[in-house]
Amino acid sequence: MSKGILRELTWLITGLWLALFVAWMSGWWWLTFSVYLLFYIARQFYSIYRFEQWIKGAPSVSYPPGSGFWGELGYLVSRKQRSLEKHADLQFYKSEQFLAASMALPDAIISLNENHQIEWFNHSAKKLFKLKHSDTHRKIENLFRHPEFIQYLKSEQYEKSLILPVLNGIHRAFSVRLFPYFKAHKLLIVKDIHELYNLAQIRRDFVANASHELRTPLTVLNGYIEVMMDGQPADSVWVKPLEQMHGQSVRMQSIINDLLTLSAMESETLVGKEKTVPVAEILQRMEQDVEQMSQGRHRFHFELDKRLALKGYEDPLKSVLMNLISNAIRYTPDKGDITVRWYRDEKGAHFQVDDTGIGIAQEHLSRLTERFYRVDTARSRDTGGTGLGLAIVKHILERHQAKLVIKSQYGKGSSFRCDFPLSKAVVTKPPLSPPSGAAHVQFG
Repeated sequence: MSKGILRELTWLITGLWLALFVAWMSGWWWLTFSVYLLFYIARQFYSIYRFEQWIKGAPSVSYPPGSGFWGELGYLVSRKQRSLEKHADLQFYKSEQFLAASMALPDAIISLNENHQIEWFNHSAKKLFKLKHSDTHRKIENLFRHPEFIQYLKSEQYEKSLILPVLNGIHRAFSVRLFPYFKAHKLLIVKDIHELYNLAQIRRDFVANASHELRTPLTVLNGYIEVMMDGQPADSVWVKPLEQMHGQSVRMQSIINDLLTLSAMESETLVGKEKTVPVAEILQRMEQDVEQMSQGRHRFHFELDKRLALKGYEDPLKSVLMNLISNAIRYTPDKGDITVRWYRDEKGAHFQVDDTGIGIAQEHLSRLTERFYRVDTARSRDTGGTGLGLAIVKHILERHQAKLVIKSQYGKGSSFRCDFPLSKAVVTKPPLSPPSGAAHVQFG
């Protein structure tokens, strides 16, 4: 029991004893108790009135009024109020600190509500988009009339940034990214990446130019090596060194070709209208090439949905298919199984290559798509790998809004799956022969 309630009971009991004494002395019992009851009720109503005035912030009541129960209640409310005010001051300080930090950021930041209306913007956004205070509550589409941005905004696919070479008449590279937060609100962040973009472009140009310059002398060297090989008798001591030189020159040519392909994929966008690519037909045409690469050392299983096609660019997609199949051949021992699948489910279209090869340890999986990264350098060199194939695959898939999923267990095999969005899948009419939707082909 609190001190205020004890004090109130003490006053109540004391008053009753006093009333009993007055009534006993005067003999007016009913009158005495009526007066006492009226006084007690009036005192409570007065305390309630004073407490209400204090809660409302009346200037005449500067401190929790009353005594006893109402004094204790006023003290508790006052203490809670001081705690809330202290917490509010702390939150206000933190919000002011966050606001000041946001204003100082060099990146443009704009907060949008669920209707894409501007709620708040920092100083960099004000400068870049020439925003005014009156622009608050206006839709961002009305102020930022860039077709690619509007398409990006409506797509609701904000996992990756949008790169714009020109923004509001400023010819610099900008990274635009939307971050959903607090239900349907979004945070628009625009970053100037012109310097990084230029450095990346210089690197790409250097790789492309160096590769082009190396191509011609390497072709000349390879030609002379082949001539020297043809002119050597079978028992000559120069046969083996020349064969090794020829093998290394061919490998260097492969590296240069892959570097040029990767450089082209990084520096250029896929232009032209997307076409319906008959993936199943392409894979069927690749069967003979795959058999020649394997030289009968593997068993192949093709599971192809002939009705399923893909919206995209045919030549880059062919490179993806051949890269993944050739990797499976390269790293699968003799008499191993390689399964090639092309199918569709509720998530999208999928191209998958499974093998029973040597497998890959888990610590290497996250770095496989890095250029020149090899799990086993010696084996990759012996099998003719350049370390660029999966990097090329990754870039081509990104241009098709797809991703590469790699699963592997060391010593038991690997699985490489390309996941294309459902919007890229095209279901064509079933072929005349065979009538079924999938073809199962085995050879090897």
